[in-house]
Amino acid sequence: MLLGIDVKIYLIKASAGSDYSKYKADTGGPPQNIFAAAAATPKCHDLEMTDETIGMKTNFDSDADLVVIFMSTPDAYRAYEISDAFHKKGKIIVLGGLHTKFNQGEASEYAHAIIIGEVENYWEQLLFDAENKCLQSVYQSNEPFDLAELNPYPTNIITPAQYDYTWSVVITRGCPFKCDFCLVHQFFSSFQLRPIPHIVDELRHLKELGVEWVELHSDNLTHNKAYALELFAAIAPIGLKYYCETTVLIARDEVLLQAAQKAGVKSVLLGIETPNEEALKAQKKSFVKPNRMKDYVATIKKHGIEVWGDFLFGFDEHTPEIFQETLDFVREIQVDKVIPHFMIPFPGSETFNKLESDNRILTKDWSQYDGSHAVYQPENMTIDELEAGVHWIWSKTTSFQEKIKYWF
Repeated sequence: MLLGIDVKIYLIKASAGSDYSKYKADTGGPPQNIFAAAAATPKCHDLEMTDETIGMKTNFDSDADLVVIFMSTPDAYRAYEISDAFHKKGKIIVLGGLHTKFNQGEASEYAHAIIIGEVENYWEQLLFDAENKCLQSVYQSNEPFDLAELNPYPTNIITPAQYDYTWSVVITRGCPFKCDFCLVHQFFSSFQLRPIPHIVDELRHLKELGVEWVELHSDNLTHNKAYALELFAAIAPIGLKYYCETTVLIARDEVLLQAAQKAGVKSVLLGIETPNEEALKAQKKSFVKPNRMKDYVATIKKHGIEVWGDFLFGFDEHTPEIFQETLDFVREIQVDKVIPHFMIPFPGSETFNKLESDNRILTKDWSQYDGSHAVYQPENMTIDELEAGVHWIWSKTTSFQEKIKYWF
């Protein structure tokens, strides 16, 4: 496909500054959506980028022809605000992101086109159509993109320095698990592995740029053991420090842990979710065994790897006692960092669909879907009990420095 040089593109990651956005910024590197689009853009086009999650300000005086805005649910209204402002300036507006995929009718009201699925599958076609003024209303692909064709994130537009020399490198896409509250398996149709030599080349380049920490971006890094072992062996000589997301099952594999330690993995984020076994079973996470978690955490930490625990509140199996139970639990298992938040029923998830069919969704004010508000009626506690309980456990498990970050 021949592309001209007449289209200047402005990629924006919208953020309303919600607690959810701060959580995502704290547990990950550069956001995948805008950087994936940037990486897929032919070099003949001029690119401008803004990531509002790190405090960058959207340039409303941009001379871009095409403005592409990505959003999560709690940031939807901010995205629409940006869209309205650029629409008044005569720009072509495209909306993408998870919220767009699961709220297509709503998003279409604020854009000339919406994009659904992995952007690489249709991006050049969209740019060609924009250049030739024949933009379609929807660009969609349900096919998995071949990660062997994936380009590295560009580092010259928003630089690693703007992320405090922390960066993100795509390792896999998708997730083999299908938790009811999660959208990952709804967005990515399969679990895809990226070729390891491509990852190594990208990491070496980042090392040359002075990057110190890298998120090995995967929703389940060690699901494929053979791949993970090969990856760890390949990246160990580079000498970077890594953090990643996986499951507690890594604690049962001494070989994997040793390989991760030698590779430079310094911390892992685990979706521990809750000490309530019935809730875990309902979410298809029975492999998380609360009675074994203390040993699992100790085993991981023995290899010099910090454990960050993600905890959710508001499952139907939860009663008001869950907050004290969780506090006792995290103190017992001794995770290094506790990340407590509401179970957010994002539209598109099985959880949202079930709650809506039960008439338990209390609001579709998307700004409330930020991890700081109860947006549905819990089954075994009041809304006030849920909100007060989450705030209480946050106050008990969060350091003063982290509280300052969230307050300001």
